[in-house]
Amino acid sequence: MSLVGRSFARDTFTQAFSADAFVRAMLDFERALAGAEAEVGVIPQDAARIIANVCADLSLNPEALAGEAKRSGSLAVPLVKALTEHVASVDARAAAFVHYGSTSQDVLDTALILCLKPCLADADGVLATAASRLAGHARRHAGVVMLGRTLMQPATPITAGLKIARWAAALHRCRLRLAEARERALCIQLGGAVGTLDALGGTRAGVRNGLAMRLHLHEARVWHDQRDELLRVMAELAIVTETIGKIARDVSLLSQAEVGEMLESAPTKGVGGSSAMPHKRNPVACLQALAAAVRAPGLMATLLSGSLGEHERALGGWQAELVTIPALVDAAGSALDALERIAGGLVVNAERMRANLQSLQGLVFSERLARVMARDLDRSSAQALVDDWSTVAVKEGRHLRDVAIAARPSLAGHIDGVFSLEAVVTELAPVLDETLAGIPG
Repeated sequence: MSLVGRSFARDTFTQAFSADAFVRAMLDFERALAGAEAEVGVIPQDAARIIANVCADLSLNPEALAGEAKRSGSLAVPLVKALTEHVASVDARAAAFVHYGSTSQDVLDTALILCLKPCLADADGVLATAASRLAGHARRHAGVVMLGRTLMQPATPITAGLKIARWAAALHRCRLRLAEARERALCIQLGGAVGTLDALGGTRAGVRNGLAMRLHLHEARVWHDQRDELLRVMAELAIVTETIGKIARDVSLLSQAEVGEMLESAPTKGVGGSSAMPHKRNPVACLQALAAAVRAPGLMATLLSGSLGEHERALGGWQAELVTIPALVDAAGSALDALERIAGGLVVNAERMRANLQSLQGLVFSERLARVMARDLDRSSAQALVDDWSTVAVKEGRHLRDVAIAARPSLAGHIDGVFSLEAVVTELAPVLDETLAGIPG
């Protein structure tokens, strides 16, 4: 990872996919494989014990392995070679049973899953906490009316509570989908040369089960040539990243000084500062989330392209996947890291929301006014009439309510509810409750 990349990374994700962690995961696979095979009598118990001890004690240089891997195209080849040599130095007979019946893809795929597992657990925790915190913000600001915005322009009013509730609900849905995909994807890979485990014969099911139990992963039939479950969990991580990016986009737009309706966190000295402009407080958590969200679609597209593998083992596509998955996981971790700060520190400026709403002189209530007028006119005529009144209000700098009453004095006392903020809150309260259903906070 580059120096710039590390400045955006989530520490737990970086550690999970570090070079040392990946090497350790490969050794864990070899240790567990030997134990599972010994348990069903495929290899001698003594050999398995020696292999396990060497795997536990062995320290390999990741950089040296990577250099050697260029010759074979697989990081597993130099690892198995080094492991075999170290086992042979203890017991030559035991060395014959290192990596028995397995193949390079079994090692690499399972190691990948082992590194992915803590990241998915961490993601689940962040999503749960963030959804809960945002739900709390939503309930606290249920009575704060703000501008709804469509196509970057003022639309009908909503509440700050509802806007934030929609963020929370999206994160909650992401968490549920990711949990389901995680259960199906966190599986061992064990297929041997072409996925048939020929060397294990009738013991293949027992070895698979023993391997899975030792690695605390799910058992699975081979998936070396069909990557759908792995693609699915990665797609869910990409969706998580984009969902967080959407929240960051909204918050960053609302935090612009000329809008001033929200901040990702209370202003803090030294946070979000500029190298040239002392007054600036940049939305750095939003920046981090958006940088991750920009990366994710291209990385996911690479994974989808790589899934078009040839026959029983892909040439290039699978290998591209091994490089791309850590990058996509890193982007997701960066987004989740930013989400923690946004959900924990979000600031809502109710006064600025009201001021921005009032500055539009009632124009954002035009749809509500047209609905009232449609009680006595057809809908098209009501829309046209209110459109004319809105044009006058803009041209003369008057409140839409005053223009309407001036045009039709009989409306006085009958349209106050159209422009009532309290009415908006009352009408949207059930929508807020519906949106937050099932989310604690």
